[in-house]
Amino acid sequence: MKLRRRLIEAMIAVIGVVLMVSCGGHGTAPSNSPHANQIPLVSTDDLPAAQPGEVHLFGINDLHGNLEPPDGSNGHVGAYQAGGAAYLATHLAKLKAAYPAGAVLSAGDNVSASPLISALFHDEPTIDYLNSLGVSASAVGNHEFDHGTAELTRLQQGGCAADGCSPGQPFTGAAFPYLASNVTDVNGQLPPGLKPWTMLTVGGHKIGVVGTVTRATADIVMPDAIRGYSFGDEADAVNKYVPEMVAAGAETVVALVHDGGAQQTHGAAIDYNGCTNISPNVTILANRIDPRVKVVFTAHTHLAYNCVIGGKVVTQAASYGRLITDVSLRFHDGTVDAKAVNRVVTRTVTPDPAAAKLVAFYSDQARPRAAHVIGTTAGPLSNEPTPGGDSPLGDVIADAMLAAMAPDHAVAAFMNPGGVRADLSTGAITYEQAYTVQPFGNQVVTVALSGEQILNLLEQQWDNKTTPGVLSVAGITYSYSDAAPKGHKILDDTVRIAGQALNPAAVYQVSTNNFLAAGGDGFSVFTKGQQNAVGPADLDAFNAYLASQAKIEPPASRVQRR
Repeated sequence: MKLRRRLIEAMIAVIGVVLMVSCGGHGTAPSNSPHANQIPLVSTDDLPAAQPGEVHLFGINDLHGNLEPPDGSNGHVGAYQAGGAAYLATHLAKLKAAYPAGAVLSAGDNVSASPLISALFHDEPTIDYLNSLGVSASAVGNHEFDHGTAELTRLQQGGCAADGCSPGQPFTGAAFPYLASNVTDVNGQLPPGLKPWTMLTVGGHKIGVVGTVTRATADIVMPDAIRGYSFGDEADAVNKYVPEMVAAGAETVVALVHDGGAQQTHGAAIDYNGCTNISPNVTILANRIDPRVKVVFTAHTHLAYNCVIGGKVVTQAASYGRLITDVSLRFHDGTVDAKAVNRVVTRTVTPDPAAAKLVAFYSDQARPRAAHVIGTTAGPLSNEPTPGGDSPLGDVIADAMLAAMAPDHAVAAFMNPGGVRADLSTGAITYEQAYTVQPFGNQVVTVALSGEQILNLLEQQWDNKTTPGVLSVAGITYSYSDAAPKGHKILDDTVRIAGQALNPAAVYQVSTNNFLAAGGDGFSVFTKGQQNAVGPADLDAFNAYLASQAKIEPPASRVQRR
């Protein structure tokens, strides 16, 4: 299947800073801070009593099918281990018990780019799990479009996938509406099965909920998956429907916005309930949204913050089910007050039995394939960028793409940072681990580019609007000057390809995935070359390369920053 991506995405595009990483860095900066343990734990212990007229909304985002507790830095919030479907269910149950006038909301990317336990079954386990949590509504995220609008409709409405039914009970689809107010075709219609907004009645109060997805979806999803649809301005879409919701009786409005930003703490610990130097796009968005919207749940950057901007509560709950945003709305004297706290989904609570049973069932179904060992690494392969910007694991994936297309005369390869979703530790590499690293199902292809086009491609790392960042590479080395003006950062005389100095007039066959070849992540130079060959799926190429090597050594950086 064609997927894509990228991700992550954007985490830094939103800040306007060049970050040498890949929706998708996956928002784990807090756990890497030497001062992370200075941030006190806020979880679901000692919940304050609800005040009269108080309603609670429990927000999550960017779950990405992480039903099992995520590993490594992706499984922490600061110093605290966090995440896992059974633990998330327990914490939500505690919140619902304390605040029965409550509703669960998601800001999107519930599915896709998922671990094998969910992805192997077309993410149906995750939708079933969200149904069990009683999710009331979700924004559609960019990853919900990964397999195309027809598959998104199936996830909403149920039925078997094209290649057959998954094990377990018949899949009946999401019991909650997906909201996509800024996604329309040429006739102004939303994708089938989606809605722009919904109305909730919680604690006797009517709350309008509207959803949007990042406009960057047009650049970070395979074109075929979203053909015919455009992604409009998010604030405009929210504002368009606010009068409609108010006319329908909404006492207040909440926006689920699958877009977001980041705090900038300049090396200090990141408080998951802080709002330090929040990136400007978040402030601009909040100020542009209709003042009748009291709460904006954001997403996409996988980071945590808790802000009040322009009289609105603006939050994000990291990713992978590690945080719950607990928003309290207090209705009194014809007004509505809002406040929020991000609560850590610790693993110190008793796992929810029903959620644990669901996870165990699909884990057992996936285990025979998941546990198969396909290779070995002599040291950890990190997805974190080197000082030059490429990552060790990204470079190994580029090696795999180059090896796969060498029979088609490829001499170099390029890998987008957002397409690498996890690290690999030292030792045996299982199919499940390899899948978690590369879950998108892209095809490996060759594209003919001139040397001059390759130089232009490398320069695009600083001017593409979706994910500014350095591509991981194979068969090519170069240096760049970070201080040089945009368009002149690459030091031309340092670029070597296939062991030789780059010739601007020569034509080279380069290997990449079909997401980048289609201009994904804003790398439009690829579309100016001739695509000459289609190879294996990226995961198959990666697995074949791992199997062909006695032991993978972590490579030295191929990109030098001067």
